[in-house]
Amino acid sequence: MPANSSSRIISFSTFEVNLQTGELRQRGQKLKLQEQPFQVLAALLERPGELVSREELRSKLWPADTFVDFDHSLNAAIKRLRDALGESADAPVFIETMARRGYRFIAPVDECSGSVQISAATPLAGPRRWQWLFTARNVVLGGSTACALALSFLYYSHSLRSKAGQPSVTPAVTNVGEKFTPSLSPDGQHLAFAWNGGVGAPFSLYVKVVGAEESLRLTKQASIDFNPVWSPDGRHIAFCRIQKGETGIYVIPALGGTERRVRRTLWEEQDSYEAFWAAGRLSWSPDGKSLAFSDRASPDEPAFSIFLLSLDSREVRKLSSPLRSERNLNRASSSDGQTLAFVSLRSRGDFNPAFSPDGQTLAYARISHGVQSIYTVPVSGGEEQRLISGATYNWGLAWTPDGRDIVFAKAGWLAEDGWLWKISLRGGEPERLQFGQGGVQPVIRGNRLVYVRQVANLNIWRRNLDSLHSTGSPERLISSTRFESGPQFSPDGRKIAFESTRTGVYEVWMCREDGSGLVQLTHFNSHTGTPRWSPDGQQIAFDSRAAGNADIYVIDSEGGAPRRLTSEPSGEVVASWSRDGRWLYFASDRTGDWEVWKMPSAGGPAVQVTRHGGFAAFESPDGRFLYYAKGLAVPGLWRIPTNGGEEIELIRSLEAGYYGYWAVVENGIYYLDTMAKPGIAFFNTTTHRTTRVFDLENRPARQAPGLAVSPDKRTILYTQLDALNSDVILVDNFR
Repeated sequence: MPANSSSRIISFSTFEVNLQTGELRQRGQKLKLQEQPFQVLAALLERPGELVSREELRSKLWPADTFVDFDHSLNAAIKRLRDALGESADAPVFIETMARRGYRFIAPVDECSGSVQISAATPLAGPRRWQWLFTARNVVLGGSTACALALSFLYYSHSLRSKAGQPSVTPAVTNVGEKFTPSLSPDGQHLAFAWNGGVGAPFSLYVKVVGAEESLRLTKQASIDFNPVWSPDGRHIAFCRIQKGETGIYVIPALGGTERRVRRTLWEEQDSYEAFWAAGRLSWSPDGKSLAFSDRASPDEPAFSIFLLSLDSREVRKLSSPLRSERNLNRASSSDGQTLAFVSLRSRGDFNPAFSPDGQTLAYARISHGVQSIYTVPVSGGEEQRLISGATYNWGLAWTPDGRDIVFAKAGWLAEDGWLWKISLRGGEPERLQFGQGGVQPVIRGNRLVYVRQVANLNIWRRNLDSLHSTGSPERLISSTRFESGPQFSPDGRKIAFESTRTGVYEVWMCREDGSGLVQLTHFNSHTGTPRWSPDGQQIAFDSRAAGNADIYVIDSEGGAPRRLTSEPSGEVVASWSRDGRWLYFASDRTGDWEVWKMPSAGGPAVQVTRHGGFAAFESPDGRFLYYAKGLAVPGLWRIPTNGGEEIELIRSLEAGYYGYWAVVENGIYYLDTMAKPGIAFFNTTTHRTTRVFDLENRPARQAPGLAVSPDKRTILYTQLDALNSDVILVDNFR
């Protein structure tokens, strides 16, 4: 700032805002923030603790004669502001959303205003600085003196904090592409990680010096290599490999050399999705003698367990028993009152093993009936202890160096709204760390912590169907920087209902058939989606976790108050209407596994429809058959008569995990075919012949509803994962 300038400084938490220069700083470091997000911040700071309406923000940011999609633009500005402040809409620290009304700044604010005379020759340090540090906040002074003292306080407190070793967060690996399962060497100076080179599979292992740019590629096979862990002496790295005929645990010198397999495993390629996005597989004991790993005991074993592998004798000992725990606990309760509806049943069991610093205890994550928990067990054997349970706790964990706490990642699908938390080994309430937005897969060595921060982008695309087997050029129809998925045409084909996270969390939205006229239908501020139209187009059914468990709701398509139809202590998701509008089908895990149920569309007792698994059901256009997938664990598409009878499998090539990528029409089914390059195929239900329709431009979105065909059969909508990038983030001076 030049000499003799006048400014107004507002500070909160570790941030300072200069309203005159339009600058936002954190601990003295200037942050990048665009003009509109800064104007929103300034408006909120003008009246801290008070509601600032959306209309007020509109008048401040956009003049009356400006044409703009106000809702989208304001939501985008709020999102950018929250990203800069390091918070999320689900757990606000600074900005609270007042549903449908506006926003409120909720953090304590310190303000000084007036004329501040700062000369370049005037030192900020002085012999009475300690007196300033302890009295500046308590002394009531006027004008320039008060502001000068406040600025001195900020300067010295920042200086002292830096010397005291406050945490410093910096990107460590930012290469284009997907990077997963980072691992720090025992001295904290080297970083190993899995990277796809920015071009999709395969994944290889890389090692770099922390703070340097160049990386050394350790593995070069056409395989999926991941989860590197260092030996205690730092000389070797053990890692996981998935490759046909060669899958297993390998060890390689840390600076490169000949690799050797030390254990065959039963991992499969589809397991790699869980490995990268959530579930790690490997940990090296502090004494260097054992590897803890997650695997199935046999090919037909339904759940993963934790095993100990002796590197000397190659003997294996089973350490955890997830199936016994399921029998004893039946359905574990969730401490945060949620149930994860879309967790893969294929991934049931125990993952993310991590040795305690003294090597006496092993911590790990467990998935059981949609509930995710963190457990510990003595390495010598003994009773398992559960620390915490919830919906989104299976994204990696790490011990603090003193062995008293466990840092874990809590995140939704695709690391949505991820953050790092800490819980004491004695249990109790978890504590959210001050850093770690979007963070998963934490690793700690000494006073250094690394984690992965993932950014994904889903959009809804459109193609014109020239016939059943040919299409026009692709067009991105509904897009944002967040997630857009689950499109469904209204019965007249003039509107589209879909789910979107453009406000920070999944909600149900609606637009015209050309993608214009966006309207937000739900405002739960909780995971809400998979909208389905009633046959008359007057209502939309959807699921939401607003009440704790996932339940089925109905809302008028013109808007209004949603009506909750289910209230069981289980998960009810992915509703659809019978063709006559009398029934609502939905998936429920109230029996322990996902099955299709139905209930009167106005509400009432539910009746079980499927008996051998079922998920995401739709009736045929003539109402004679019910088509359904079987969740995320079982491939294929199935059919059963609506008046009762035996089920048959129609399409075996619908890959597990893509439960929402199919649409029924009069004479067949459009569905996602991933046997070769991902694309859309058409299965004729009369001839049982399959025809390839078109290839996807990008990857399909696993675990998301992704396909719809217009009532006139002229348009097809599909969801694509257009971007998936991740960075490895380094935290120095971690405490």
